Amino acid sequence: MISKNTLRKAFFLIILCLLLTQNSYSQCFEIESILVDACDGDTNTEGLNEMVRFKVGPVAINTSNMSVDWPSNNWGGLIQNAGTASKVASLNAAIVAAGGCGQVLQPTGGVLPANATVVLVTSYNFDTAANSFGALTSNIYILFQNSNTITGHFGNFGTSATRTLKINFGSCSDTVTYNRSLLTDQSGQNVASDGATVVFTPAGVATYINNGCVAPVQTFTVDAGTVTGSICAGNSINLSGTAVGQQSVTWSATSGTFSSPNSLSTTFTPSSASAGTTITITLTATNSCGSQISDTVNITVTNAITPNFNITPLNICTGSSVPTLSTTSPNGITGTWSPSAISNTASGTYTFTPNSGQCATSVSLNVTVGNSIVPNFDVTPLNICSGSSVPTLSTTSPNGITGIWSPSAISNTNSGTYTFTPNAGQCATSVSLNVTIGNSTVPNFDVTPLNICTGSSVPTLSTTSPNGITGIWSPSAISNTNSGTYTFTPNAGQCATSVSLNVAVGNSIVPNFDVTPINICSGSSVPTLSTTSPNGITGIWSPSSISNTNSGTYTFTPNAGQCATSVSLNVTVGSISALISEECTNKALLLNVSPLSNSYNPNDVDYIWKNANGTEVGNSENFNATEYVSGISNPTFPMTFTVTVLGDCETTAEYTINGISCNIPKGISPNGDGKNDEFDLTGLNVNEITIFNRYGTKVFSHKNYTKEWRGQADNGNELPDGTYFYVIHRDGIEATTGWVQINRQRN
Repeated sequence: MISKNTLRKAFFLIILCLLLTQNSYSQCFEIESILVDACDGDTNTEGLNEMVRFKVGPVAINTSNMSVDWPSNNWGGLIQNAGTASKVASLNAAIVAAGGCGQVLQPTGGVLPANATVVLVTSYNFDTAANSFGALTSNIYILFQNSNTITGHFGNFGTSATRTLKINFGSCSDTVTYNRSLLTDQSGQNVASDGATVVFTPAGVATYINNGCVAPVQTFTVDAGTVTGSICAGNSINLSGTAVGQQSVTWSATSGTFSSPNSLSTTFTPSSASAGTTITITLTATNSCGSQISDTVNITVTNAITPNFNITPLNICTGSSVPTLSTTSPNGITGTWSPSAISNTASGTYTFTPNSGQCATSVSLNVTVGNSIVPNFDVTPLNICSGSSVPTLSTTSPNGITGIWSPSAISNTNSGTYTFTPNAGQCATSVSLNVTIGNSTVPNFDVTPLNICTGSSVPTLSTTSPNGITGIWSPSAISNTNSGTYTFTPNAGQCATSVSLNVAVGNSIVPNFDVTPINICSGSSVPTLSTTSPNGITGIWSPSSISNTNSGTYTFTPNAGQCATSVSLNVTVGSISALISEECTNKALLLNVSPLSNSYNPNDVDYIWKNANGTEVGNSENFNATEYVSGISNPTFPMTFTVTVLGDCETTAEYTINGISCNIPKGISPNGDGKNDEFDLTGLNVNEITIFNRYGTKVFSHKNYTKEWRGQADNGNELPDGTYFYVIHRDGIEATTGWVQINRQRN
């Protein structure tokens, strides 16, 4: 007797086997689509161009045991040779030309990788020109049947009948079935048409499509849709495009805006400036390879009519009657107002919206409902002098309120209040003007005539008199060059009279000191400043005496009562110094002097060079020390020279040289024979030298160097013969690098 536990185990194994059988189907491969009605032009060679697409599961499969049960014809096996490679190359070239970045591949060793997309073509004589793979964005594998059968392997459109395709890979297979009566053309009609394709779900459910003469792979297409009629300027239109194989889309136009420029569905609003024109709208699709394709539609934009209502803003009194809002404008535009009727209790905006189909714009009317309007006369109280002219009282305010004044005219003899009463029906209030009549006041300025010297200081004209009258002077300030009359006019409303001041201006005497600018050298004697000019003007100088150390300006101010002007003398105190530097030019040591001065042109100087004995040896800014030393028998160093620079001022500088060598030796022979024993850089003003061996290791360094290196290391040990490298540092010159060789030449 079989136990219940044994039965449970047997049942579990049966269920597990069923599950594994089901998984082996879905995990091995799945047929995804069939190009049933292949494109063959007029050659009737459809059997060469039919295609099946399938998807490999998570484990690679080998085509060595592949077989196909076609609805028609026999399985011819697979072929892969130079001919199929040529077909693949042609397909890949067309993919690149279409903007794709994917490739069509043939399997290596018959192995289809895991998760690969595969297209099986019914013949190696496949027509690549008639069946585009388009802008392919990912790699797919292609298999060619070893067949040249031109009759179709599938049943094209016809009466209702099912056709079955089965593909085997030994241990697994997949079967799909379609109904030939459901095949469609590109518009979706059930008729015979090239490009008829069947797409299958993993469960084998068929969908019938037609993308034209393309391989059963994802296409790259874009369609901007259709637009009928025209659009009114300022209105919007909905656009709906389609795209396949895109990564992104973008709408663009010659003018106007899009609500969602990167979505297939969007709303387009043309600009008001585009009225009366045709706008081209473009939908551009970009695939994952970065390639772009576009499609366009044209939209005609018409001018919008403005309803010609009178929309001048209204001001009405609370509770008064209001106009009726007509639903038809004088130029015939019909529509509705919102709100539909004007309120006489609350202010608001009333908007007219044209009925649809009229290509007209909306207009608005602003209505202000308020209490009584105040006539905006200037009712600032008036102060008028007795007997003077008075303003006229207008019977219409600036804001359009009409009425009467009481009294009707202003008196220039009696003070009073004048009241304006608006005419009936204007929703306006009364206003009043106060007028005060008074006697004239004389501003009590001191207007005694003035006599002043030309160029001398003048009094300021105050705009307020001692008795408090404010106003303006004309001219506003007293001139110290021209005589004239200055009149004070009181500001309005003070009931005051004008007064005048006469000013006479005379010529000033110029003290005739010699004020030609003076240049003196620092520390030299200076002239004395006289307090009386040759033409008799007395006064004081500030500063009172000339300094021989600092430049400055000295101003003479005449004593009071002479009607004379000030004069100034500019004194420049200069100094000179000299900077001597050396340089090597054409293997000659030159001493160069640079004069530094703050009082003269540095180029307008003389130079005198002398040796240590005081003998003149040169007269230019450059002294050739090499040439000088070369003319001396047994010269000794150090050697000192002085240079005197003569300009507006004079200075002398001194310079000592330790040699005249301007060449850096390429080698030394420190063998004690007294010839070329040292690395002699005398006269080059070397701050520091560092010497390295050929391995880059520092072996010797010395500051303020002249000729201390004789082939020894820093520790005094003798260095081996060979090539060494140096770095020389000098003031104002970039570091010099090079090589020097030690060759002791011992016998």
